[in-house]
Amino acid sequence: MIQCDGNVVVPLEVKAEVNLQSKSFKAFRDKFSPPLSVRTAMTDYRKDDWLLNLPLYAIGTLSEQIANIEKEYKQYGRAT
Repeated sequence: MIQCDGNVVVPLEVKAEVNLQSKSFKAFRDKFSPPLSVRTAMTDYRKDDWLLNLPLYAIGTLSEQIANIEKEYKQYGRAT
């Protein structure tokens, strides 16, 4: 879990390989339904509605990525 600017808390999963299966990450999402989850791994950048896949080399941009997504949520009236 990470907390960025404000009171937004985001679940973060770090994978060392390309295998992205994770029962505990899915279980957390199913139980708590956070508006955004972040996974960083040896994969390409991809942003889905609820998941940001961030390549490991881009982990330094995490705060900026989440801030941009927060702005999107506010612009479209979705809660964070």
